[in-house]
Amino acid sequence: MKRLILASASPRRREILSLLGIKFEVIPSEVEERSYGDPIRTARRLSREKALDVWKRNRESLVIGADTLVFIDSKIIGKPKDEEDAVRILSFLSGRWHRVVTAVSFVGLGVRRTVHDIARVKFRSLTRNEIEDYVRSGEPMDKAGAYGVQGFGATVVERIEGNFYTVMGLPIVKVYEVLRDLSFTATLPSYSSGHPSAK
Repeated sequence: MKRLILASASPRRREILSLLGIKFEVIPSEVEERSYGDPIRTARRLSREKALDVWKRNRESLVIGADTLVFIDSKIIGKPKDEEDAVRILSFLSGRWHRVVTAVSFVGLGVRRTVHDIARVKFRSLTRNEIEDYVRSGEPMDKAGAYGVQGFGATVVERIEGNFYTVMGLPIVKVYEVLRDLSFTATLPSYSSGHPSAK
């Protein structure tokens, strides 16, 4: 059985990867995130660095590293430094379109491969009170762009063009395609007649 490792502490990425029905372990990378200028180049390079960091200690495994960035034009909108910064970021994004890129790297078992996906996201126009209430919830504080589309942040997103899971942090279609090509077989759930979704 091939060993698969997710080099991320993100519960969102763990949740998405679990949808594929493939057994994996979680060993977070210790790579410090930094910018390499262009957002796509930055996301791809950081995802590779994260995967390599964990693979060096687990060389008989395939390691998945990922990085998600929010940007407008070529300006990267990072994670907020504090609540004041989160208010500033959300005010800047209010009523506007932005892009989200998630890059994923696969390292190990003779593999060196990086893919990425981009989605466009539009915020609805937010009031100052809405922004401050959301920031006080604590949800924006560890997230690129100061929001989480899978949480209460879904209420600020008016429209998404592209893959929802790319915005959430792991483009599941691209990840599935690479793992399929590498013969990591998904175990599909059984939907019997007694399953709620079968009714």
